[in-house]
Amino acid sequence: MKIMYMCILSIGTMLAASEAQASNPCETLICMAGMLEGQSGGSACEGPISDYFSIIEYGKHWRFSPGATVAARLNFLNSCGAGVGDWPSQINAVYGAMLL
Repeated sequence: MKIMYMCILSIGTMLAASEAQASNPCETLICMAGMLEGQSGGSACEGPISDYFSIIEYGKHWRFSPGATVAARLNFLNSCGAGVGDWPSQINAVYGAMLL
């Protein structure tokens, strides 16, 4: 039983690590800014946009927490670095609490 638990834990850790590495906040920022301007970005933006909307935070009793989700998504976009202007805030104002 301990071995099975350790295997499941290891697989979950590997999946979480690979998912975290796949997310690029700068690509997401560019694609979401385009989306905000009415452009689709094509198939190249499907992954980065999905990365943004996959950030979902839950609160008490595992209910969706819009405030925590907005904050987590804003932190993700802001991790792109300086020089991006007000884009993260503008994107979050429109899409921050949206679920897809």
